[in-house]
Amino acid sequence: MELVINEKKQNKILITIFGVSLFIHAMTLFMQIDFSIPMKLSESEKETKIKIKFIDQNKSRQIAQTEESKNKNVKNAKFLSEKNNHFERETKSANNGSFKAAAIGNKDALDQRTVERKKSALEKKIKNIKLSDLAIKNKPIDFSKKEVKKQQVSKVKKGLKNGLKRGAALGQTNDFLDNVPLGDFTKLNTQEYEFYGFYHRIRQKLEQFWGSNIQNEAEKIFKQGRSIASEANLVTGLTIKINAAGEIVNIHLKSTSGIKELDDAAVKSFNQAGPFPNPPKGMLKADGKAVIEWGFVVNT
Repeated sequence: MELVINEKKQNKILITIFGVSLFIHAMTLFMQIDFSIPMKLSESEKETKIKIKFIDQNKSRQIAQTEESKNKNVKNAKFLSEKNNHFERETKSANNGSFKAAAIGNKDALDQRTVERKKSALEKKIKNIKLSDLAIKNKPIDFSKKEVKKQQVSKVKKGLKNGLKRGAALGQTNDFLDNVPLGDFTKLNTQEYEFYGFYHRIRQKLEQFWGSNIQNEAEKIFKQGRSIASEANLVTGLTIKINAAGEIVNIHLKSTSGIKELDDAAVKSFNQAGPFPNPPKGMLKADGKAVIEWGFVVNT
């Protein structure tokens, strides 16, 4: 009799343990579903600003774009460019984007339309003024050229005082310029590079694809609940081999950013941008191929 009772007790205990086990497993399933919630919320990270920059690599010196200097005496230039340039202090534009030399003017100046409206209103006011209007003024209106000139905005285009006369807006750059302080201009000490024109053509073609490709890949990363390390320079280094016709023969991943999607975006951009016709003969090796090293930097 006692044996039967003990067996019943054991059965009850087993059933209880089994029930508790089922409950725990059920809760675990719900917990796994709950974990998907922050992954969905992470899509808001798409608003993170991603700065996209290029590195043109040539042996130990980088190819870069810069404002021109009056001083052409090269002194320890670590950059290669279109011309020799020397500045007492090197700086890089705070604005990120395709290289643009700053325009002449004042960065706080009004835009062209506002200036034209003010100028038109002033001329209309002067044209329609009556003698009776003059009588009630405390001070007579000065119609001299000097006074009228004061009323006009002397610096029409946004820019800086020592920028380009026919330029527009503030200076900007998309070159990766490490350890160069921020400024209103990109002023770099550079040495003239004979193949600069060809590298510049490659850059222009790449700019059509790199930005959109990297944004698409970044969205995929965020949708998966992953993130890109902030305040870090993620560099993808590529070695590209092209033939005499400028067609891409091979792309080798020289160094990884650590994120496959970013590396894929770099390779994809180069394939989309190619071919690169008329490579300089001086770049072609004995096998009729030219080797280009290029870096892509993503900074969040």
